[in-house]
Amino acid sequence: MVSDYRPSLVLCRLILVCWGFFSFLPVLFSQTDPDPLLPDLSNELGNKYYDAVDYLLKNTWMVDTLVEEKIKPDIAFSAVIPQMIRYSALRDLVEGGALRTLYIQSGRKYSHYTTGRFQMKASFAELVERNYSRQKMGPYKFILSNTTKARGERARRLESEKWQLRYLVMFVKLMDKRYAHIKWKNDEDKARFYATAFDVGFNRDMRTIERIMTGKTLSRRSKQIKSKYRTGDVAVWFMVNDGHRFRPDHSGGAATGAGNN
Repeated sequence: MVSDYRPSLVLCRLILVCWGFFSFLPVLFSQTDPDPLLPDLSNELGNKYYDAVDYLLKNTWMVDTLVEEKIKPDIAFSAVIPQMIRYSALRDLVEGGALRTLYIQSGRKYSHYTTGRFQMKASFAELVERNYSRQKMGPYKFILSNTTKARGERARRLESEKWQLRYLVMFVKLMDKRYAHIKWKNDEDKARFYATAFDVGFNRDMRTIERIMTGKTLSRRSKQIKSKYRTGDVAVWFMVNDGHRFRPDHSGGAATGAGNN
């Protein structure tokens, strides 16, 4: 009886160990799986996304400037990363130059051209300037009249990397002030909203921005690159996969390039 009992006991213990191991597997893998609600954009975004991340990593002065302004670099960059993957140096040179001239000479009806790494519009810059000046948020002075001189100075500012970053700083501060009463679920939630507002116009009311952000209709600008994703999706993808590279507590800092290349 004893000799029959011991093999049975060993077998039972083996079964229990195996059961426990396979029961633990779902828990183990659930901690490493990506958010099922976040679409996998790695293939669709392609090399332009990684080029954009590398550009931000190499220009460490941008991170330093944002930190000095008490702005989270990952939040700020998440607003412009969807625009950066649309950037083309050749198109910016050829098309941008002609449209810039039309804007300066002919007025606001040509203010929707995009320029620079952050693909900012003259209409966006003017809106930032007006809100910034009206709310007396800093030292910069702008000519707000619709004149050739005012448009010319604005167009020249948009050609400068430093000024594009300044416009981004002003945009984030305006958004932070306007939505100071909102309790965001997390930084990804905030990034999705800010990126959508940057894309479609931050002067729109919150309900409209949220409708565009979560609705089934894609942003019109997204169709320029035959995309199936929304601006907010790209912002969240950046926050989840590369945002940590631009946080002050990240030991790697901005010393290395994008790792998924």
